[in-house]
Amino acid sequence: MIELFLLLLLPVAVYFGWWFARTLEKRSSSKSRQLFSNQYFQGLNYLLNEQPDKAIQVFLELAEVNKDTVETHMALGSLFRRRGEVDRAIRFHQNIIAKPGLEPEQRTQALLELGEDYMRAGLLDRAERLFAELIETGTHTPSALRSLLDIYQQEKDWEKALEQAQQLEQVSGEHMGDVMAQFCCEMAEALLADNDREGARRQLRNARRHDPGCIRARFILARISADEGDFQRALDLFEEIAELDPDYIPELLDDYVEAGARTGQPDRIRQKLVEWAEGYKGISLILRLTEYLAEEQGGAAAGQYLIETLASKPSVRGLDHLIDLKSEGHLDAESSDDILKAVTARLMSRQPEYRCHHCGFGGHTHHWQCPSCRKWGTTKKIHGVLGE
Repeated sequence: MIELFLLLLLPVAVYFGWWFARTLEKRSSSKSRQLFSNQYFQGLNYLLNEQPDKAIQVFLELAEVNKDTVETHMALGSLFRRRGEVDRAIRFHQNIIAKPGLEPEQRTQALLELGEDYMRAGLLDRAERLFAELIETGTHTPSALRSLLDIYQQEKDWEKALEQAQQLEQVSGEHMGDVMAQFCCEMAEALLADNDREGARRQLRNARRHDPGCIRARFILARISADEGDFQRALDLFEEIAELDPDYIPELLDDYVEAGARTGQPDRIRQKLVEWAEGYKGISLILRLTEYLAEEQGGAAAGQYLIETLASKPSVRGLDHLIDLKSEGHLDAESSDDILKAVTARLMSRQPEYRCHHCGFGGHTHHWQCPSCRKWGTTKKIHGVLGE
């Protein structure tokens, strides 16, 4: 962290060097020139010796805030904010704003920086007022809108967050539809908590207008449909979700099967599960199909299906279920141990044996120098369930 801070501070020191040189050209006193020179090199010495606080103090003593140095002071204030010294950053930027004779652009930039300071300090009301002032003046509008958007999300004021997102999309041209859809879903959830289903449906329609592919809106609509006893509609929505993004199949699986049972359509459910399992790489579908087979054809058929599937899709959860089937006597006793061993070996072959403690690089071979981050002596054996 100290290296990053020093790297950020170095351009500030370079600027001061240039500024001092220009200032000294206007001074005729050799004594003054020597004083500036000594102080400047003292600051550089502190900087190079990783003493940034002392370096900053020296540079501050050398330059007062004016239209020529304001950018440097704002940079120093931002550096304090990045270091977590928010109080000092606030004082820096307030001092800049208080100085007369600043260019309008410099003052608005200082206001923007001060607003960021207030946000970091948790003074959201003050930050909100500053950003609103900047938006009214039409300066730094996209940056101010983004900051206001962040504030309203922290405060969970979804109506204002939606308004800011709409303005930001208009001003910057940035697509905000997926974000606005989430805000509508948040408002729908709040309305459902107050038993206002019609209001929730209205917000969900808005969500799908902002983002036609909104997954969350479909989940909420499916839940409303199930609560109202319209399980057919819930099934249709769950199938839409699976088509739009198969990664959400584990999230809908239990409710989908329940809705299918309520509508008396087990064949439809099983057919869909088989169809989804062909393209989905996870284990949840496989385990659900295993349960179906166990109910319809018995444990032996379920065990055989799971064995064949785990050969191409090894999984710890699948292995655990396979052990349960074995303990229940559904697997051939003579070959079950070999099967379990084969699945375990397949799982282990996919796990790295060594991990770099610096960058996280994993592999099967020990390296004294990590191939990824080039650090020495950081690659060691992995410990834990799948390790040493």
